[in-house]
Amino acid sequence: MEAIIINRKLADQEEEKILQILKQDKNPKLFANVELPASLDKYCSGPAELSSEEKREINYRIIDKVIDFGEMKIDNRAITDILTFEKVSIWHYHKFRTYFSIRNLYYEIELINQLGSKYSRIYYYSENVLLQEIRFESAEINICTPQVNRSNFSKKTAFHFSIFFIIRALLGVFQLPGLKNKKHIVIDHAIKQTCLNLHTLQPEPGNYNLQYLFDELDDQFIILNDLDIPKFQVGADFVFDTTYFKLKENTFFGEWVLFRGLFSGKIRKDLKSLSVKLIAKYKQIESETNDPVFKLAIQQLISLHASSKLFLFKYLSYKKFFTKYHFNSITSIDENSARIKSILDAAKAENINTIGIQHGTIHELHPAYIYTNEDQQRNIVPDYTMVWGKYWSEFLIEHGNYKADSLEITGQIRTDIIHKLKTANPHDYLKIPEASRIVVFASQPQRDPKLRYQAAFDVFTSVKDLADVHLVVKLHPAEKNDFGYYHNIAQKAGCANYQILEQFDLYLLISLSEIMITCFSTVGAETVYFNKPLIILDHLKQDIQGYLREGIAFQAANSQELQHYLQKLIAGDIHFNETAYKKYIEKYAFKIDGKVADRIIHFINNLNP
Repeated sequence: MEAIIINRKLADQEEEKILQILKQDKNPKLFANVELPASLDKYCSGPAELSSEEKREINYRIIDKVIDFGEMKIDNRAITDILTFEKVSIWHYHKFRTYFSIRNLYYEIELINQLGSKYSRIYYYSENVLLQEIRFESAEINICTPQVNRSNFSKKTAFHFSIFFIIRALLGVFQLPGLKNKKHIVIDHAIKQTCLNLHTLQPEPGNYNLQYLFDELDDQFIILNDLDIPKFQVGADFVFDTTYFKLKENTFFGEWVLFRGLFSGKIRKDLKSLSVKLIAKYKQIESETNDPVFKLAIQQLISLHASSKLFLFKYLSYKKFFTKYHFNSITSIDENSARIKSILDAAKAENINTIGIQHGTIHELHPAYIYTNEDQQRNIVPDYTMVWGKYWSEFLIEHGNYKADSLEITGQIRTDIIHKLKTANPHDYLKIPEASRIVVFASQPQRDPKLRYQAAFDVFTSVKDLADVHLVVKLHPAEKNDFGYYHNIAQKAGCANYQILEQFDLYLLISLSEIMITCFSTVGAETVYFNKPLIILDHLKQDIQGYLREGIAFQAANSQELQHYLQKLIAGDIHFNETAYKKYIEKYAFKIDGKVADRIIHFINNLNP
């Protein structure tokens, strides 16, 4: 018997081919984990997926292998050391992406192996081209991946960004005098979101994680505005935003640093040399690696070589910048991502103190914060990391191999506004029917597309028949273009009592809500700060953030359980655990006292030069 599994959007010719197979006498089974065109939907037998336990096992197995990859020895040298140039560890620039890429690949490998024991022939449609390299022992496996579009480069996007880049770089010239006598840098690289001004409580574009720190900085600080470089692909048009051209006081555009790097003959020469050496090292590692996961890891690094060159260029450009403009410290969130780490590594090369600020929850499946003992000897992480509470400090020491004296407990910056929001009236901010009970769903761009879809569908299904309930879907910043995605799911669920928001201050929204729903977002922890009930929609029952274990959340694994908890909370039949909430805040957030930014600034100002 044959089976067809569809895990991606199909091209027209693929749809026709599948229809031909389905109409044959062999009567193959069709499974789909994505929305199918109408012509195929009537043949579908439902999804084909792994169980939550199977996915959990893969999660932990792959992260262990990914961490081990960096310490694999070749000629008595670890791969991390082989791929290190000056202060740059190429492996750690891509460890995060590598884990998720291989993890998702193994979801599909395991599914195909299971199906291979039931069907003699399988047609498997996937986005992941690496599946073509996997040898499957059972059944006849036909892996169908999309054809690579060699003409996908968008000249329009590249041109628009080039103009944007040049303007920002030239404006940076006028900001150079402002660097004089500055002692500290704080990097602002976030997509602007609507935040409430700390003093006026009026909405304005800002940095969701750091805005209240920026508001308290004195004239010893300069804010480095670092904007991400877009993908130059068709469909990813770059749109000019005039707000990014404003010459604000105590702000410096990072494009000037990169612009100078482009015209440096030495940087271009060094980059070319490093690129050649890197390719040779990839080949050496690939030839010495037999482990299947390790082979996938090195293939991932090879596929990301263009990104590595970009980050090396960024490192060399900022290193040149820091030789001329020396600072005592440089601080950022997302400090372990390649985009920011390349800047911090350049600062390290010039003996500048580097500081990371916790911006989300940290767990055992978060590769950006899990290091080896050897990594600590290599000084991979920032010199100091500001964490929200005692738990995070202990976790990083025990599981992340951070040094105890590199961690400082300060609390969470965003909480500095909480005490000002407790009297907010929902009808002053939201268009909702009178007497509505506001339930908020904080969405996330989950890396497992099926779980992401199921979460939204379950939320819409659970509230559609609840009287006087109004659902507010708060989109994650990375989902700003996904209104249609959620509207379509709501329509399929038959839900009409909802609205979708993106540009709305999250803390204000929490203060207006009665109940918060999320999967594993940091929003869950922040809900506790407001003493509001929290429900986690946890299909895999992993409790990744430990919300259930701490007694601060109700756990639902499907729409029926979710609706049950919503009804009980609204009726007042169940309540959140006040004692657990208080202990949670002390453990995870230190203090909700409006003085977190002051503590961070005090720490930075007292660092030794």
